[in-house]
Amino acid sequence: MSLQETFIRNLKYYRKKKGLTQTELTVEIDMGLNYINGVEQGAFFPKPDVIDRIALVLGIKPSLLFGEGMPADDTDSLVEKITDRLVQKMRPCMHDDIAEVLRRLIS
Repeated sequence: MSLQETFIRNLKYYRKKKGLTQTELTVEIDMGLNYINGVEQGAFFPKPDVIDRIALVLGIKPSLLFGEGMPADDTDSLVEKITDRLVQKMRPCMHDDIAEVLRRLIS
């Protein structure tokens, strides 16, 4: 994945996480109306001072816009989702096993 592709992926992720539309982020960083759309479409790449403003509005360090892999907070969320699904699937089996052990202890 190229640096620009990584930047675009992370920009979209953090923008959506913050709950901002492309237009809202564009207004917040004081750029032309379709600026973020152009960046996310790969038409152009922001200058360093604009990257700093984007990061400030998103409440992140600028370096996070260039990081590869899954963001740490996204990893934590994924772990929680997987854990919840496993517990849901195991609950009926665990219930039956516990009930059987209790029946044996009582009788």
